[in-house]
Amino acid sequence: MNGDLCAQEELAVGWAMHSLEPDEEALVRDHLPTCATCQRTVQATEEVLAGIGGAVRQEQPPAHLRARLMEQIEHIPQEAPATPAAPHTPRHAAPIPLRPRHRRRTGRVLLAAAAALAVLAGGGYLGVRVNQLSGEVTAAEARTNDLNRALSLAADPATNRAVLRTGSGDEVAVVFSNPTTGAVMPTNLKPNDSGHVYVVWGASTKAPVPLAVFDVRAGTTDPQLLPWSSDAHKHTTFAVSLEPGRQAPQQPSEVLAGGQVAPA
Repeated sequence: MNGDLCAQEELAVGWAMHSLEPDEEALVRDHLPTCATCQRTVQATEEVLAGIGGAVRQEQPPAHLRARLMEQIEHIPQEAPATPAAPHTPRHAAPIPLRPRHRRRTGRVLLAAAAALAVLAGGGYLGVRVNQLSGEVTAAEARTNDLNRALSLAADPATNRAVLRTGSGDEVAVVFSNPTTGAVMPTNLKPNDSGHVYVVWGASTKAPVPLAVFDVRAGTTDPQLLPWSSDAHKHTTFAVSLEPGRQAPQQPSEVLAGGQVAPA
């Protein structure tokens, strides 16, 4: 052992993953109580495995893929059992045993490797799941970044704020605007379905101008970033409507609420 390095760390990882051969397990079992480095390696590996297990939804492979996997496993060539040497056969020197991590694996490790290869060969199932998970993580990060930008915009004293109210005075949303960024915070708007979209209108001109669209999800009033421009920021009066389809029309079908930018 040299400092924080240990020649058995690779086996310690295998111990945590329950992937060692019996003789390796015995070696690590005797070594682990005396090596703080390998103890930390086992703990770190178990924490990573627990995190992966909690983050990835458990999936069953399709039935046809499972059948193909099992068929390929059944056709794995089996090792022939060792046979006694023929009489009077010259004896050869015993082979020099390799270190455990370099030894060729057999038995359950071979089957596990074959199963993994079969799944990968069967249409890229695992690759698809990894790509899906990566996409989900990327989308979550993007939503978090957008939320942080919207919150920063709302907290900036230089941001224009327009509280949108119904004809009866009920507040339903707040529009935030600066020359490059806009956001809307729905405070009392009903969630819309996939066949409708909310539209923010610039109402400072004679004819309202559609500025951006957004959705309202149930149970959230988080501010949402809007596609914005310096022309949108010129408006000092805003309105909101709920429109059929997924694009803003040329003019609102029915204005739900409106309001002016509050004086600085």
